Amino acid sequence: MKKVWIGLSVACVLIGVLGTIEDVMSGTPFEEAAVLLFFFGLLAALFAWLAWLWRIRSPLKRTAEQIGAIADTAKENNKAYRELSKSLKRRVWKYRIAGAVIAVVGVWLWVAGNWDIFWLVVGTVVLIAGIAIFMMGSPADYNSMTDGMTMLGFDRKRKIEEFYQAFREIQTPLGSGWLGRFRTSPYDTLIFGPDDRGQFIYFYLNGSGDVGFIGYSFLDNFISKKLTEPVYPPEENLGADTAGHLCYHTDVFFFRDWLEESIRQYARTGQPLPFKASSPSDVYTFTENFKLTGQHFEVQDANQNTVYIVDGTIPLINLRIFDTEQNEIFRMTKEIGHALATYSFFYKGEPYGVLEKQLTFVRDKFAMEIKDGKLELIEYAGTIGHNFRVMLNGRMIGAIMDNMDITIQNVLWDNAFLIVYEKEYLPLVTAMAVMVTRELARDEDGGLTNRTGGATDII
Repeated sequence: MKKVWIGLSVACVLIGVLGTIEDVMSGTPFEEAAVLLFFFGLLAALFAWLAWLWRIRSPLKRTAEQIGAIADTAKENNKAYRELSKSLKRRVWKYRIAGAVIAVVGVWLWVAGNWDIFWLVVGTVVLIAGIAIFMMGSPADYNSMTDGMTMLGFDRKRKIEEFYQAFREIQTPLGSGWLGRFRTSPYDTLIFGPDDRGQFIYFYLNGSGDVGFIGYSFLDNFISKKLTEPVYPPEENLGADTAGHLCYHTDVFFFRDWLEESIRQYARTGQPLPFKASSPSDVYTFTENFKLTGQHFEVQDANQNTVYIVDGTIPLINLRIFDTEQNEIFRMTKEIGHALATYSFFYKGEPYGVLEKQLTFVRDKFAMEIKDGKLELIEYAGTIGHNFRVMLNGRMIGAIMDNMDITIQNVLWDNAFLIVYEKEYLPLVTAMAVMVTRELARDEDGGLTNRTGGATDII
């Protein structure tokens, strides 16, 4: 198809030029004859742009892939629904029916209010509430909306005491689990923490005992009562080591992911998963925040040794990563003109893959096929800063954290940093981080957000 667009572009140029020459030779004033040249010039530019887009991969094929991804998500949700217990299926339909009725009432208020601004506002609020209730019935629907809390479904009625017994002696950065109660909740709750910053993770069951929720909070004043004491207290002395602080905050950040997986494991087998803390050797930091005006900066390990040098200067079309001997390791080329952000990756000069923004509405997601499988970059939405998981074939090989605003020894740390769990992928995770910080800088400096997807990603 690329050759077709090139051919059409060339044909338009020839038609425009030859037609203009013929008109001028026949006595038509050049100003009038040039209109034909201008028209065919615009067509030539359009076809040339289409040829540019088709040089990597057909936009039609990419659109089909996006539609296929949406269809796959729907299939996964249907599969998850079929695996729910009968009581959870009843819950799903109760919420869906109630949400649908409320959403219809919201639309009805628009019409009944004769499209008055007041009733439009009220109706819109009711409509949004209805959609939210509709999506709160099943864990799959609920978790697709937010990362603020996680819903878990169980195949039978559970009691919070059994989870307390399972987790009471597991040591984590936030200490071991203990039972408490909140001022705003009637349910006994399994709590990890709070630490000296007031951060804690909690898990509770609803009244029926077949649905649980995992959440994070820093409002420790809401804890009204201690029913038990933790076996292990939260870590207190983190020292002056920057890497140690960053590891701790990353472990707290991803604590809910571990707790969710561990609870699921316990529900299946009766054995929770141990907590695996990050090591300072996993931490790599940027020496500067990425700016859209561009600059050189370094990626350093926990001992502040330079590992890579990043060249990200204007016009920011090519971003390069060099080792300390100035050998190019990765080059990321921003593909201009795509509706969704697209980057071509080159490893040591050879094509590595094409990273493409996926069409999403809650959390940003990028994907790229590489020789080792499917690489995904998934935003952890609804949290402080801009944070991403780097997933390879479904397992997390690293994390990218930016704008976390962490205070270390009375100094505010807001640069980007990486946690790399598999060292062989350090260059790749670094390249993904540079791309992410470039996109974030673009958004913060007034560019279109990644999540729009409706307008051309110009820069």
